[in-house]
Order: sequence, then C-alpha cells, then structure tokens
Amino acid sequence: MRTIELSTTEYEKIGEMLLELIADCPCLPAEIKENPAGLQYQSMGTGKCVGILTLPGAKYIGRDVTGGFTAQVNFRITCKGYSTDNHRRMEGQAVVDNILSWLEELENLPRLTGDRKITKITASGSYAGTDEADSDKSAVFMADAVMEYESKF
Repeated sequence: MRTIELSTTEYEKIGEMLLELIADCPCLPAEIKENPAGLQYQSMGTGKCVGILTLPGAKYIGRDVTGGFTAQVNFRITCKGYSTDNHRRMEGQAVVDNILSWLEELENLPRLTGDRKITKITASGSYAGTDEADSDKSAVFMADAVMEYESKF
C-alpha cells in the first residue's frame, strides 16, 4: 500500500480531537487536569504533564471498489515527572497505560474532516525513558498507538 499524506488541517483536527478526548479521560490524574500546563499537545512539557504527539505519515491499509479506503495514523502519549521513587514511577507508567486502555475501549469516536470515521484505536505497551533537558532527568513514560479510520465514497 502507498503512503498518503494528511494535510496540516487534518493533523490539527486529529490533534484537537485527541486533546479533547484525553482532557475528558476519567483516569487522567487530578494534578494533571488541574494544572493548565498539565496536558500538552506536540510537547512533553516541563514538570509533571501528559503529552500528546501525532507522528508523521499515514498509510492506506485497505481500499474498496467504490473509492473508499481505510487508513491509519500513529500517535504517542507521554507522561513526565513521576521520578522521585519506584512507586511514583509506577504511577507515571500507569497513567499512560490507563489513558490508552480507555481510548481503546471508547465506542463513540469523533469524526474527522472529509467524512472520515475513526474505527478503532490500538496501543502498544508503555516504556520508560529519561528527559535529559530537565535537571532532575525526569522519567518519561510513553506508548505508541494507532488510530484507524475509514472514508466511504
């Protein structure tokens, strides 16, 4: 299958949709929800926060005879700042896992532009990294996900 490129507007819509969905996630910690900088788009932010990163490239994964298609776009969820001890690092990793589990279970997913409909979101397991930009070398937990969508013509 060939790679399709989403327009800047489409990536914005996907990002806005993910930002709105995750802001409403019941498993988002109160300390993230209550902090204006706690939820970041296209950033891992500074301090304790959750980041939503859309990744470049989209792929066709199927076509139908009427001109419709099924495609996918990749994104990453990060959680930063839970680094004081093992228990807090486990909490940070759980934030990522819980957000993605919630996204995978959603049934009423929003529509994208051009009458594209999100059909499912699947996620990989989370993993840890460090953020060398912060003086405390914060733990950053992240997981990648795939959003599949379809367009019927």
